[in-house]
Amino acid sequence: MKLRRRIIAIILFGLIIFPLFNSTRNDGSMQAERPGTSVFTEVDSFIAREMKRQRLPGLALGIVQGDRILYLKGYGQADSSGRPVTPETPFGLGSIGKSITAIAVLQLVEAGKIDLDAPIQRYLPTHYKGAEFITVRQLLNQTSGFTQISTFSNTLESVNNQNQNAIEKNALSYAEKFLKGTKQTQHPYTYSNANYVLLGYIVQRVSGQSYGNYVKEHIFSPLSMHDSYVTLDEAASHGLATPYRRIFGHNVAYDGPFVYIAGDAPAGYMYTSAKDMSHYLIAQMNGGRFEDESVLTWKSIRLMQTEPVPGTYAMGWSSDTINGLPVIGSPGGSLGFQAQTFMVPEQQLGVIVFANVLDAIDAEWPETHVITTTHIASGVINLLNEQPIGGSGLSISQKYFLVNGLIFILSAWLLYTTARTAKRCFTPWVPENFGHSKITIKAIVRIVLHFAGLLIILLLSMTRVVPIWHMAAIFQPDVINWLKVMTVILALKGSMEIIRLVRSIGHENTSF
Repeated sequence: MKLRRRIIAIILFGLIIFPLFNSTRNDGSMQAERPGTSVFTEVDSFIAREMKRQRLPGLALGIVQGDRILYLKGYGQADSSGRPVTPETPFGLGSIGKSITAIAVLQLVEAGKIDLDAPIQRYLPTHYKGAEFITVRQLLNQTSGFTQISTFSNTLESVNNQNQNAIEKNALSYAEKFLKGTKQTQHPYTYSNANYVLLGYIVQRVSGQSYGNYVKEHIFSPLSMHDSYVTLDEAASHGLATPYRRIFGHNVAYDGPFVYIAGDAPAGYMYTSAKDMSHYLIAQMNGGRFEDESVLTWKSIRLMQTEPVPGTYAMGWSSDTINGLPVIGSPGGSLGFQAQTFMVPEQQLGVIVFANVLDAIDAEWPETHVITTTHIASGVINLLNEQPIGGSGLSISQKYFLVNGLIFILSAWLLYTTARTAKRCFTPWVPENFGHSKITIKAIVRIVLHFAGLLIILLLSMTRVVPIWHMAAIFQPDVINWLKVMTVILALKGSMEIIRLVRSIGHENTSF
């Protein structure tokens, strides 16, 4: 027994220490200078290392400064055929798309069609109780009081609605869900897709156009964003990169329904390329102007990039620092896609990074907004400023080494105890094997615990009581499916415990 405990302790110690040692070694090598090479050669080398460390199938990079594109490049493969990523390859934009919705709203503000401080009741089709307490500005700044977790049930319900009314249906569902409980006008910052879905619907109502057509005509077209799309079908027909999930650390292409949620399009379900986003960032850093076209005034651009309270949310953007350098940016993530953009206002420098793989383990817990592309984009900015790249955390291999190691140990332990129970249950009855068993509270509780996990998972899987469970099953199916299998084995073990208990009691009764 002591030897077994020592072996288990050594394995656990190795699982923890080995990845951390590797991480420290990798971080040190990234800071090494290579004299005689250009900064973009350094950027290429850095990205090649990170793509290998994080097992990224494809990546696209755009770097701009002032009104110029400094660097555009695609890396890796867009799909399993080996098609190379180019600067024109569309990727999922994720929540960076919220800034596009913010531009659309501010354009209508400049046209005198929307009042930022008017209650949203003015722009909804019918009276919703609570709509008189929420303003358009609060939706933009995410201070409406709406929450993100409560939006997951809408996402699950609306996934199959790809019709033109998807945004309207989703927005009115959010209005019904969130507004009825609103009774005050002041709320702290709370991130929620519901805010921007409602804003997209307001754009439709006020402009008289569908959200997609409005964005194409008033944002994509003037900014020469020719590889940008508001539906999955459009993007797929123009070379969209294949989205991947990770299954126990291996990249697996995903072609299921959750790549695109039409009803959540204004919150980030759009597709664009590194080249197009470079045009977009130039406009963001030049008062809304790209070449001879303007989508907003300087005043509106400043407004959308300014948080009402430092450390909260502006209008599609948030502030941060990289090596002490103030930046404005946003991460973006949807199933199979991740992105990060940063702007350095004092340098008029902008960076956009796209990748076509994402699962929950790509996030840095508990700061889930920090993802692989966040580390890469910040590393690029550090290189451009001749600063050390800094650590980028564990590689995806190291993360899955820990996760898969833990899964292996727990699985082995459960299978071992189940096999031991089966042996005791089905071998010929011997008092030493079965002992003197009684139906006690302790025995009942022990048996119930064997079935509790299975009952909980059945409840979670067959109902929408906890929508986040279903979202976890979509983004991290490997771990969730493993949990399901383990609860079935545990219930099987519990069944054998019942048989063993009944056999033991039966033999004891017949012996008297």
